[in-house]
Amino acid sequence: MKNNNQMVNDIRSIADSAVSKINTAVGGTIISYNSATNRATVKPVGTKLFEDNRRLPYPDIFNVPVVFPTSMGGTCGVTFPLNPGDGCLIVFSQDNIDDFLNDGGKTDDVRQFQLNDAICIPGLYTGATDGMSNKSGSLCLFFGGSTVTLDGGGFVGTLADGTNFNFSGSDLVVNGISLTKHVHGGVIPGGGNTSAPK
Repeated sequence: MKNNNQMVNDIRSIADSAVSKINTAVGGTIISYNSATNRATVKPVGTKLFEDNRRLPYPDIFNVPVVFPTSMGGTCGVTFPLNPGDGCLIVFSQDNIDDFLNDGGKTDDVRQFQLNDAICIPGLYTGATDGMSNKSGSLCLFFGGSTVTLDGGGFVGTLADGTNFNFSGSDLVVNGISLTKHVHGGVIPGGGNTSAPK
């Protein structure tokens, strides 16, 4: 007959075994992305414990919905390019996600926490990306060598070609030239053109 400690250990072992088979969320990488369908193939990082207690690398997961920030029934939102190798968080639905994706239509499949019920949230990396550094206090859009920042002081940006601009105080300044305060030289009466603003 087992003593209390043995029974507790047995129960804990059974519970641990059951919990270890539940998929919740895991970091991963994007293998490919189809912007027309907003679906990706993703690869979870690490290994998966299978029913026979073997640990094997996660398989690629296909046709995974990608979550971008959107609202108003999908008519308002932000998207950005996704490339192979980009980091992401892969979240596994508690229930069969097909029911939700098919306009709420119910199926007879009662699967839970399965790999094929994954969604992909792009942007999970092992460290801060170059574009995100020192931008935590602002709304920032960055792409390649271009950065646009909106904060309480105004709207500023630098483009990859070197153009810089600042919109604040009811004025737009581009490459040091004010929209509302600039002047023109070479003003000649008649049909001539002025010189460039300065």
